[in-house]
Amino acid sequence: MPFEGGCICGAVRYVCTSQPVWSCNCHCRACQAGSGAPYVSALSVPLNSVSVSGSRIEFTRTSESGHTVTTALCALCGTRVHAQSAGNTALLNLFAATLDNAGAFTPISNVYVSEKAPWVALDPAIPAFEKMPG
Repeated sequence: MPFEGGCICGAVRYVCTSQPVWSCNCHCRACQAGSGAPYVSALSVPLNSVSVSGSRIEFTRTSESGHTVTTALCALCGTRVHAQSAGNTALLNLFAATLDNAGAFTPISNVYVSEKAPWVALDPAIPAFEKMPG
């Protein structure tokens, strides 16, 4: 603590002073399409514990729950850095691949496994949910 991260070009940086309250591998189609990967690993932290600097562009979509989700990308390199759901504005979701020490990330769940790419094998030690747990 604290932990830091940022985009691939270094123009966007963040510092977080709180432990994550949740972490997951999200297998939903929106994460797949938005990242070009079979799933996205993310950690949720209290919004008030994160400081972000650098120019970002935002993309907003409506999630399955009906809430808007806003994803922030570096305005220079396009790296997806963080996202926030209008369903819980107290949390900010940081993409684990942007952590300076990505090895410190430990997923505690797999979500949206109903949309999982067929070639992805899940670790049976990590709880899996068909959708987002309620």
